[in-house]
Amino acid sequence: MRKTGLVVAVIVVAATAVAGVLIYRGKGDSEPKRATDVAVWPTPQAIERVTEDVQIPAAVTVEGDVEATTRQVVEKAVAGGTGGGALKIRFSTDKGLSAEAYRINVGSSEVTVASADPAGAFYAAQTLRQLVRGGKLAGVKVDDRPSLPQRGIVEGFYGRQWTYAEQQAQLDFAASVKFNSYVYAPKDDPFHRERWRDPYPEDRLAQIAELAKRAAAGHVKFTYSLAPGLSMCYSKDSERDAVLAKLKQLHEAGIRSFALLLDDIDYGRWNCPEDQDAYGPPNQENAARAQNDLLNDTALTIRNQLPGAGPLITVLTEYGDIRQTPYKKVFHDHLDKSVIVMWTGTAVIPATITRDQSRRAEQLWGRKTLIWDNYPVADYPDAKGRLLLGSYSGREPGLSVVGLLSNPMSQAFASRVAMFEMADYAWNDAMYDEDASELGYANLLAGGDEKVRIALLSFFDMSSWTAPRLAGELREFQDRWKAGDKKAAVAELRTYADVLAGAPKVIRDRVDKGFSTDSEPWLAQTELYGRALQATVDGLDGRRERFAESAEIVKQLNKELKLGDGTLDKFLAQAPNL
Repeated sequence: MRKTGLVVAVIVVAATAVAGVLIYRGKGDSEPKRATDVAVWPTPQAIERVTEDVQIPAAVTVEGDVEATTRQVVEKAVAGGTGGGALKIRFSTDKGLSAEAYRINVGSSEVTVASADPAGAFYAAQTLRQLVRGGKLAGVKVDDRPSLPQRGIVEGFYGRQWTYAEQQAQLDFAASVKFNSYVYAPKDDPFHRERWRDPYPEDRLAQIAELAKRAAAGHVKFTYSLAPGLSMCYSKDSERDAVLAKLKQLHEAGIRSFALLLDDIDYGRWNCPEDQDAYGPPNQENAARAQNDLLNDTALTIRNQLPGAGPLITVLTEYGDIRQTPYKKVFHDHLDKSVIVMWTGTAVIPATITRDQSRRAEQLWGRKTLIWDNYPVADYPDAKGRLLLGSYSGREPGLSVVGLLSNPMSQAFASRVAMFEMADYAWNDAMYDEDASELGYANLLAGGDEKVRIALLSFFDMSSWTAPRLAGELREFQDRWKAGDKKAAVAELRTYADVLAGAPKVIRDRVDKGFSTDSEPWLAQTELYGRALQATVDGLDGRRERFAESAEIVKQLNKELKLGDGTLDKFLAQAPNL
């Protein structure tokens, strides 16, 4: 449930004290969640205060056999200490921990970090980075591990492909939020889909190779995807050879993970007459037989001819439901068990994904699936004109899946609002709180500045499907107005209108330029809406000529952009009649 009260930007939670430590509970949970004074994202499985914050001295040493990137994260975080004495940060290996897990214990003179593998040590470094506050290290103990084995991004949208610089920045972001997967599948890359047989030009191949290296440095597995289904002739050996030749080119460039995608194609027809001869008339079952042969052959080829690569990942033509069909049954019975199947849920854009649905998908495909979650992607008709910044919600904890990948928008930096929250869910699904996570990212973007945080939250809300905070403010206004408390109703709504009108300038001036550039058309629209609401509030306060001014501002809105639609637009139209 969303909270209103945006102006004070406070999440109201039940608080209690356990062992002298103030903690808070998530939405209706009976067990305590997280220490209020220590914010770490993604949310750790367990974090507790064990001592007062430790002043970081000028002399800090990092000990243990850790990777250069891990050491760099830690040394950068603790650089510039001014305290006396010395602090040792000691890394060690504990094979009793699960994959990617780590433990941190902050003491007055020594910080111990244990992990089972280099990934866990890297994630510990990302947590240590966040424990540094005002020249001190938070005195906490952390015991942490991911809920889902695979967590990450699938660059799989239609429309403008991210630039090379955006892809690089996105890999760095992925590492910072403990994502470990990046699937390269942009529909706008012709060598991925339409011209799948053609080798990459050397300059672009070199870029993809560098992306894979950058990903590996941050413990992100870079998967290259090929999508041959638009023109594939399944029965021809020459076509299988073309698939192998393309994958070999990428393998020689350093890629070690591959996907073969068969989504968004017409499986009611063949691309060549030879397939009809080999598989019979085009239908669901015969299409599945042809695709299954291709996938099994490719999986075997990867194992035998591409050293160090695998397992193969796929998206099948039926990817957005859990109905039993002749198509799915072929893969259940015959698809190589090593192949990972991606699934979008019970629809292409599902409102919810439940544990029962995930178990049903597992039964249908004969394996746990990897969720290709189509959020915050906006490349479909219903999302036209939208910048989707609303919270990640509707996914139950405890899904029976391999992992979760976010399919984002072409706006790379704006997509991070949702992806940050998805990372929080995927790392610790049992303790995920969409409101707290959204506030966490707003705080990160705002650099701790309350005015910027409030501006961001108002803009996030306007950019979500239903603008729930705005809707709550308008309901509260109308309730007070009808109850006869018109003065207080107008005063509260005026405060909200001022925040909304001023938010775009605050964001443009004081938030990361990548985010503000991505958001500019919608920021301009928000400013107009805020000014129209200010004029309407004046009209409700007795200056009725301002209603006409509000109407003139509304005429300036870009009708192609969607913000707070069905909420603020209706209120502005109806307000003169209140």
